[in-house]
Amino acid sequence: MSLPIEYTRLNLLVAEKTKRQRQYKAQLLVIRSGDINIRLGKTLITLNQSQSIWLPHDCLYSVESLATSQIDILSFSARVTIGLPTRLYQSTTPSLLPLLIDELTTIDKTSVPAQHLFQVCLDQVHKLTEHV
Repeated sequence: MSLPIEYTRLNLLVAEKTKRQRQYKAQLLVIRSGDINIRLGKTLITLNQSQSIWLPHDCLYSVESLATSQIDILSFSARVTIGLPTRLYQSTTPSLLPLLIDELTTIDKTSVPAQHLFQVCLDQVHKLTEHV
């Protein structure tokens, strides 16, 4: 059975902005390089390389790149709710997570090994947010 988790990579140029969008999936944004601002309503959060931010289900936000940036995004379906935080959470990225994501970029996302990697990513998110 495949996990309801998806992975995407977002590359932004200097001063590039995304449209303000509502995501119906919870997301973990891992800043791989560069600096970004995330706008949540009137709140502005600045993140740099090696930082992550958890955006809960149904969060409305936009991203602005302050420098050429690369962001890895793990999206979690509403079916994955047990143990995941329900509010915004900012942290330092665990060292294992970027390695797992790098491996995901090299394999078929529907394969059994990819599903195992997604499960480990989910375990890392649980670990990252266990004190929230």
